[in-house]
Amino acid sequence: MKILYDAINANDLRGSTIADYLVNIEASIEVVDGRGVIYEEPYFPVAELARELARWVSLGEKQAPNFLFASLSFEEPGAVQILDSGSGWTVGSMFTPELKSSPVSWGEVAACIDTFVSNVRRDVLALGISPDFIDSQRAE
Repeated sequence: MKILYDAINANDLRGSTIADYLVNIEASIEVVDGRGVIYEEPYFPVAELARELARWVSLGEKQAPNFLFASLSFEEPGAVQILDSGSGWTVGSMFTPELKSSPVSWGEVAACIDTFVSNVRRDVLALGISPDFIDSQRAE
């Protein structure tokens, strides 16, 4: 399982609030596993996803509920979903309900999230924006 993105940008960023950064730092995203693309979106709020995934994974496997990405950019939660299937964690999207990843261990999910969050932080910094707002411990 991987969360990949490219063409990160802040082209629509007009303000300086955390909400402005979360909604307006976007990239083309793909959620993939060994079988192929599960979900893709050309203008996805990757900074917001990174922030929410960092918070979620910090709970640890025993405390983490199913993850349904609740975004300021989508009317309903679930653009990205990470669900406990009983035999591992599966990744999918409400936009492609027929597609789910193969079940993977918590360790694989956590490693995928850590890589994604680290990459987003690095690329937000390269845009000239402090990525501190992504920190899972930072208060709103």
